[in-house]
Amino acid sequence: MSDGSRRRAERELSAVDVRLLDGAALAAGDDVLVLGAGPLVFGAHERVGDGWVYVVRSQVDDLEELLGEAHRSGAAGVAYLVGDAPVLPLPDGAVGAAVGRVAVEADALVEAARELHRVLRPEGRLALGEPDEEGGQALRDALAAAGFVEIAASAGSGPGEDVVTARRP
Repeated sequence: MSDGSRRRAERELSAVDVRLLDGAALAAGDDVLVLGAGPLVFGAHERVGDGWVYVVRSQVDDLEELLGEAHRSGAAGVAYLVGDAPVLPLPDGAVGAAVGRVAVEADALVEAARELHRVLRPEGRLALGEPDEEGGQALRDALAAAGFVEIAASAGSGPGEDVVTARRP
């Protein structure tokens, strides 16, 4: 990624994107799963350097657009996969961290949490955005049921800025 592209990606990050990246404690060399798109992908790429960023989206059109952005910016080490949180297209223990938003119906939330647990390595961290307190509580409950520990929530300054963090034991 060129210096100009990196600076642009950092400028485009929203406050909640920065909190997600900080909440997952991304470090150089980490492999990270990003549920979502846009500046969060490039923010994660900037932080992990030589690590891989796996972007999972349910729509192929979204991935094609993201792939074009990555090629234009020179971002190597970014892979785009079709899928969604309840069925992640990654092997067991593939990543050290996961960030983004879990956009699934309440009845699929537990399955999404189990999938995140499956693809994270032991001691893997995650940070997920949640639009409101009710959704945040449902997410925390699903993460606990899936076996995550150190589950915490932090409220942002506005709607849609709550972040839930957890660790896989």
